[in-house]
Amino acid sequence: MEEGLNVGIDQFKKMSSKDRDAVMFTNMVHLRGKIKNDQLNKKIQYIWLFILTGVLGLKNMLGI
Repeated sequence: MEEGLNVGIDQFKKMSSKDRDAVMFTNMVHLRGKIKNDQLNKKIQYIWLFILTGVLGLKNMLGI
């Protein structure tokens, strides 16, 4: 198991409740980390889009 993420449904059903809880917790922590990284990427993309739009808008307004 790689961080508890590669568990088949049959293996999951055979686990004890404590092991299942641990796997679900690990998955939840892993997914939260991915969501936070995605939010950071979106912020960076929006800032880059704003800058690019401003530069290209100024370029068209000035006729360069």
